[in-house]
Amino acid sequence: MVRKLIWSISLCSAAVAWPTWAQVSGADLGFSVRGHVKLAQEKPVLIFKPAVTVASLSASCKRSDGEQISIVIGPMRAGQERRVPVPQGKGVFKYQCALAGKANGIAFKDFLLEFDTAVGDVPKILISADDVDEAKRQLTVKLTEPAGKLELDVIGDDGKPIDNVTQKFAGEPAGTALVIKWSQKDDAVMSRFSLRAYDPAGYWNGLESVTFVDIPHEDVVFESGKWDVLPSEEKKLEAPLTRIADELKKVAGILQVNLYIGGYTDTVGKGEDNDELSKKRASAIAAWFAKKGLQASILAQGFGERVLKVQTPDNTDEIKNRRASYVLGTQPPPANRGFPTRNWHRVK
Repeated sequence: MVRKLIWSISLCSAAVAWPTWAQVSGADLGFSVRGHVKLAQEKPVLIFKPAVTVASLSASCKRSDGEQISIVIGPMRAGQERRVPVPQGKGVFKYQCALAGKANGIAFKDFLLEFDTAVGDVPKILISADDVDEAKRQLTVKLTEPAGKLELDVIGDDGKPIDNVTQKFAGEPAGTALVIKWSQKDDAVMSRFSLRAYDPAGYWNGLESVTFVDIPHEDVVFESGKWDVLPSEEKKLEAPLTRIADELKKVAGILQVNLYIGGYTDTVGKGEDNDELSKKRASAIAAWFAKKGLQASILAQGFGERVLKVQTPDNTDEIKNRRASYVLGTQPPPANRGFPTRNWHRVK
């Protein structure tokens, strides 16, 4: 009865303790494999370093897609290393090979060899601001390689996780629009996300991007009924300008993030007048940022006395209500963060 030898190889690790057949063991042939390569122009490599003299060696292989492949390894001296490329392009495959040859003066055949290979490039992630749809709770991306899976972590503006999702794909071609959805409570606000994209070979790339950042700052004090930023107040805008610029660097080349500036007043005066006054104050701050060379689209809007920080009776002078909010976002800020309308006008 003929005993068949099976070697099971996963990527670069070789099994040990093989049985012998006809006085030639798997260890005598010293086999390993470099099966996981990153670039399509590279090839997986079968590596032999026999402990005995090999007069001849060849492999007849069947690939998991049905392709039949013949590989000639040839003769080797004891201790000589031979690296033989496997003729394969991009993709993930399993191989079953029957080895035949002559080693240590003994002819053999039907040594069964099994190994896996993976050939591919690291996928690049293509995404724009329009691909982040917070209303539908979904992210749409394209990859430069076939799709394996997407992993998404969504973080709220309180720094706590909102959701963690894995979406598997079936090798969709490069450039296919891939959608991954997450769950989120209505009162939660996504502030950033982390995305990892894998191709079928397991190569992956990742990115992390902000989508909503509330910029902390000291409020500018305006003269009553006026909206000019006084020179004495400009220093209060320097720290938020630096923070905004730092946040924009994090998403450069990934997403377009806009700066939204909302203005607010106290309850002194008519409601419609306060709407206009707060709009002009927000626009004045936006113009200051633009004058300083901030590289972002800047939009402003006035909310008057409709969103009070401190609740007061009508016609109450309250400095804490004369304020502004600075928010970076891929989309306009949500209403539940103090922005009741979306009548933004572009300043820059």
